[in-house]
Amino acid sequence: MTSLKEFRNEIIIYAIVMAAVAEVVSLFIIGPNVMFPVGLAAGTAVSILGFIILVKTGETLMEESKKSPILLGYIVRLFLYGVVFFVCIKVSLPCGFGCGIGFVTIHFGIMFLYGIVYKFIKKKKNPLNDWTEPKEWNDLSVYDDEDDWPTL
Repeated sequence: MTSLKEFRNEIIIYAIVMAAVAEVVSLFIIGPNVMFPVGLAAGTAVSILGFIILVKTGETLMEESKKSPILLGYIVRLFLYGVVFFVCIKVSLPCGFGCGIGFVTIHFGIMFLYGIVYKFIKKKKNPLNDWTEPKEWNDLSVYDDEDDWPTL
């Protein structure tokens, strides 16, 4: 499986590509409006920063088994999204619209990378599906309570 840094960077690159595609499409839909790309850039930057924070907090949870960074990371990300969106809306409506689209570029990048590139183009193996044989999962509904669950 690829390292976490490579995995993160590949998603970030595709998010930036999706932001560029959104800007080109917006030129045909709303024309050359200066505020839309400003909002798109701000939304994309905050989305990428939020994704990096999410990866770091997940990594901290897996390495140190601390849950407090998860809550702190969530609050920081929520605050960043709110402040940037509020500022963009105050600047202009196209800037706010671009910011909203910028927020989802990370999601579009993930969907494109793991939904289209790995599914149809198949240039390399999907790192999210790294097993060769199907996994057998325990059916936990057959147990009465948590004490009866099998150990992992």
